[in-house]
Parts: sequence; structure tokens; C-alpha cells
Amino acid sequence: MTILHLIIGLDGGGAEHMVLELANQCQNKGNKVIVVSLSNRDLILNKFNSKNIECHFLNVVSIKSLIKGLSKLKEIHSKSTDKFVFHCHMFHAFIVGFLYKVFFKNVPIVFTLHTNQVKQLYRKWILFLTKKFRSKDIIFSKNSKKWYLKNTIDIPNGVDLSKFKPIEKLDAERPFTFLFLGRLTEPKNPLFLIHIVNQLIENNHKDFIINVVGDGGLRKELETAIIKNELSNYIKLLGFQNNVSKFISEANCLIIPSLWEGMPVSIIEAGASKLPVISTPVGSIPDFLNDDNAYVTDLEKFHESMISVLTNYNEAIKKGEILFDLVKSKYDIEKVSDLHIKIYKSALN
Repeated sequence: MTILHLIIGLDGGGAEHMVLELANQCQNKGNKVIVVSLSNRDLILNKFNSKNIECHFLNVVSIKSLIKGLSKLKEIHSKSTDKFVFHCHMFHAFIVGFLYKVFFKNVPIVFTLHTNQVKQLYRKWILFLTKKFRSKDIIFSKNSKKWYLKNTIDIPNGVDLSKFKPIEKLDAERPFTFLFLGRLTEPKNPLFLIHIVNQLIENNHKDFIINVVGDGGLRKELETAIIKNELSNYIKLLGFQNNVSKFISEANCLIIPSLWEGMPVSIIEAGASKLPVISTPVGSIPDFLNDDNAYVTDLEKFHESMISVLTNYNEAIKKGEILFDLVKSKYDIEKVSDLHIKIYKSALN
């Protein structure tokens, strides 16, 4: 069979990296894999190229370009005589897959929303009304099931555990390093970093830094806020980085102050390196993080968890080790890809 992954763009987020790892695993297991981006965003195209994964860009930016994009998708599809299954990632990719299915060729569609929260009511109704056009909807945990999804199956995100090594020992001569890993967009709540840094300083904790690895629409606003609050010594904006595992291994704690989420790949990556995690209880996070393996806290008490990690790091390390055992048992990309392949085959029958 041929598995065609349809995604909004090849940016540096968790969903894109999940598609990368999933495509690589499926290809290694003897399936043909094609990745099609709706946009021309190609930030991590080099990673797909390094794994010899076929990629195409539809450059959809308007209704007119949508028609051209669908025609190009038909051209890509027609080049193979294999049985095709479309795996659409996120809402807009599904819309394109749905339009292709209706107006060009009836292909089975598997859909992953990659978030637990759809804010716009019209999107919920579109997903509800198009249920019959999807074979399966993949959710990250049982609590992710929604009325507008169809035939949901619980499959978590996964990572290649071989890419990650245990974090380095705490170095008393270096500032304690928190890591913020993700897009600088509203769901990830990056502007909250200003607030929590000020709270730590008010509580007489000054020997720390927060490395911010990622880029996005709120970067300029965050830069301005850092300068205005004179926090350049505490918050370091490192931008998008190809080698995330390096920053994880050099960090002392991952912080996720998100407003809403699906299932962050960054938590699984942290767990693969035994890195302690502090996170808000949003999306599917409470389904695999708890007080035994992490610090799960609301935004009001987020700084208290950070202080707890700073003052009792041995306890934080124990939580990281428990999280590692969980990640090793359930979130290895090889196991996760086998579950996806099973779904793809069932969709074709």
C-alpha cells in the first residue's frame, strides 16, 4: 500500500516531527510513503530528504490555488497503482483530503486532529457532518474522544528512543537550566515566561535561565517583553533548532505552560532522556503525566513547581526516571507505527 500523509506544512512542531518519524518507520517496514504539504513551508524538509521520504508541496494559499493543489494531488496519486490511504493531519489537511475524496477519487481517509480542543464551532460541525467520509479518527487518549469525531482509536504519539540520551548531571557551576520547547504561538503560552521569571526572582531564586527553543508568531512580542522587563539574563531565545535532543540532554527541567494541547511530543522526548517535566494539565497530558512522574500544575502555581524542582532536584530526577519507564514501554515510535499500519490496512478493507 501507499500511505500519503497530508499536512499543513513542514514546520518544526511536534505534529510535523511525528509525521517524519511515522513516515520513516512505515517506509522501513516496506510501505511506500508520500508526504504532501498544503503550504510551501519547508523548515524541516532536509530531515525528510535525509530519510529519502518523497515530499510534495501544493502551495495552497487561495481558492484558485486550492483547485490547482487538488489537481496536483491527483497527479501525485495517479502515478502509483498501489492501494492508497490518506492520513490527514490537522483540520485544514483533512478539508483538502475530503475535497479530493468527493471531487476526484474515493480514497480511505484516516484523520489525526493533533489537538484536544477545537475552539471554532464551525470546525466542530464540519468535522461532525463529514464523519462518514473518514475511516478512522486517531486520538491520543480515551479522554480525547469528542462528539464530532468518528470511530476513534487511541494511539499516542511516539519518538525514536535511540536518538535520546540521559540528561547530564546537575552542574553547580552553571545556572539551573529550564527548557521551553515548542512554537511561539498562543496555545504554547510563551509570554507567560515573563510572569514566572518575575515570580522566581521575587522568591529570591536568581541562579537559573530558560532556554527557549522554537520560533513563531509571538517571537517579536516576547523579545519586546524580555527587554522591557530587563530579563535578558534569564530568558534566552534560541530559535528553531534541528538537534532538539542536544538541548534536552543539556537541560535540567522541561516546562510546558500551555493553554491547550494535544499530546506534546516534547514530553515524550523529555521522558526518553529522563528529564523532569513541569506541565499544565491540558489536552491529553493528564492521561500520562501525574504526580509520580512529573509536576502537573495550573498556571497560578506553576512557579511553585519550578521552585520545588530548584530546591529538591533529587525528587525531580526520581520523577524523570519513572517517566522514562513509561515512555520506554508505551511511546516507542516502532510500537506506535505498528498500530498506525494496522489502522491503514483496516481502512483499505
